[in-house]
Amino acid sequence: MFSSDLRLPVMPVFAVRETNWDTLLRLGRDLTLVGNNQLSAADSYRFYWYDEQNRGTWGCGVEAARVDNSEDILVLMRSDEGASVDKALSWMSLSKLYTRKHALLFYEVTDTEGPTEEAMFEILQVFRDVFEFAVATNWSYHKRLEFYHAFPFEELTTKEAVMSFRPVLFGCPAFAEFE
Repeated sequence: MFSSDLRLPVMPVFAVRETNWDTLLRLGRDLTLVGNNQLSAADSYRFYWYDEQNRGTWGCGVEAARVDNSEDILVLMRSDEGASVDKALSWMSLSKLYTRKHALLFYEVTDTEGPTEEAMFEILQVFRDVFEFAVATNWSYHKRLEFYHAFPFEELTTKEAVMSFRPVLFGCPAFAEFE
């Protein structure tokens, strides 16, 4: 699953990132809340921000970390690959990320290419299943980063696309032991 163009994001000083188990628990809780209409999958995982070149960028939050002795929450963002943006992973402060609603209100930007709410819910279910495997096989941090980097968010904008991708993902050799 290794991606040759993977750029490892610098982990901020004093940040404590999620373990495989923490991620699995978070995904389970969030899926329950989305299923009960108490949370929006797209608004909780799909964000807009400005990159190092001050370009507006859309992407998906894939992991969280907290900074010791601070109230700051960090989100590992996977940017969408597009005409002007390379696919990349970067740690961002939650305070610098904007939901779809806030991006529209503050910057008059709409997310026209990202996943629908239904697709994002299905993606979270795929991630939950992946992290069941990650916990069982003790994935390293580097392996998680490879997975996030390689995941085809750009292609999975509808529920149908995610459902079609699921057997492809779990049929690949990396998941040979997955039940």
